[in-house]
Parts: sequence; C-alpha cells; structure tokens
Amino acid sequence: MGYLRKSNLNDLNYVANNMRIMDKIEAYYQTGNQPEEALRLAYLWSQTNMTIADDNDSPIGLCGVVADGCIWMVATDELFNNKKYKIQLIREGRKWIDNLLKSYNLLYNMVYAENLSAIKWLKSLGFTFINYHEEYGKESKPFYEFLRIS
Repeated sequence: MGYLRKSNLNDLNYVANNMRIMDKIEAYYQTGNQPEEALRLAYLWSQTNMTIADDNDSPIGLCGVVADGCIWMVATDELFNNKKYKIQLIREGRKWIDNLLKSYNLLYNMVYAENLSAIKWLKSLGFTFINYHEEYGKESKPFYEFLRIS
C-alpha cells in the first residue's frame, strides 16, 4: 500500500525526471519554466515536502506547501494508473490536508483547467474552486483557483 513520507533529493530527482505529461504541461503553462526546474524551485521554496511512495518505497509523487499556504503536488504515471494508489492518495491526502490545516489557515493554488484528474482529486480532498481564469500564468492558459480554509 502506498504512503506519505518525508522527501529527499533522490525522490525529487526521480519524480522530476518521470513527471506525468499533464503535470509537465501545467508547470510550464503556469511558470514559463521547464517543468523539472519549476518542480525543483517549488521543492526549495516549500516548508514541507512529502514523497508519495509505492509499496517498495519508490517515489511516485511529491507534494509540498510553501510558507503562505500555497500547496502543490506532482506525480508519475504510476500513481494515477494504479487504482490502489489512487484510492490511497485520496485517503492519505485528506489526512495530510487536515493535518496541514492545523498549521495553516488557508491552503490554495491554481490548477490547469484541462488537468481533470488533478481537479477530481482536489475536489475529493475538500478543496473549493473559487475562480476560473481564462488567461493565467506565463502562457496565458485557462486555470482554476482553488482553496480550503481551516
């Protein structure tokens, strides 16, 4: 069964080199940076970084939160292609979010409007979608703004 654990640089490098295509597209559209660079910057800026690990302790995703409550997550294909891991992502993700809300009054970010699996996952974690931005980010693409308040 997959689980969350503290991240390390090996996890960061593996996920950066094996990111889902949709996560790469979203990172580029939002930041204008190469996706691997965008992920490394998010990792460096975050107060908390967690690895989503598979049954063999191999990284299949990373998530984190920046000091102001900006939350993020990227994954490899294995996380979303494996039903067992998707179910576990919802269960463990909700626990992680609930725990984060003890330290942060607000968790928020933007999600690319075509990243349907991420939108579905965010809704399952109790996030509310508050605005649609037809042109957002360095590439002026459609994004949804989402948040969850403690």
